[in-house]
Amino acid sequence: MPYESGLISFAAFTCLALSMKKHRSGLEPLALPSPGVLRVLGWGLLALSAGVAVFRLGGALGVTSWIGQMCVAAALLVLLMSWRPRAATVLAGVGLICTPFLAFL
Repeated sequence: MPYESGLISFAAFTCLALSMKKHRSGLEPLALPSPGVLRVLGWGLLALSAGVAVFRLGGALGVTSWIGQMCVAAALLVLLMSWRPRAATVLAGVGLICTPFLAFL
């Protein structure tokens, strides 16, 4: 099963979480884009993750896999944001960088 859409979904949910003032306040020293940019980027990444899942697995199985991987990514993000919010942002970036390399496996 390809995991690219799960990693992209994790990055998308991280962008959407950081677009809210509540989650952004703990990461003040970081230079983050504006909340509007993060919101658009998050929704764009969610659309990209759906497209990747459907492209890799086909229509029905791709949508099913995408929804399952989104649920796992969201649960992991909730746990990480409550425990180590800075680690969640770093892992989202690393996962997004590693995604193109997983496409060749």
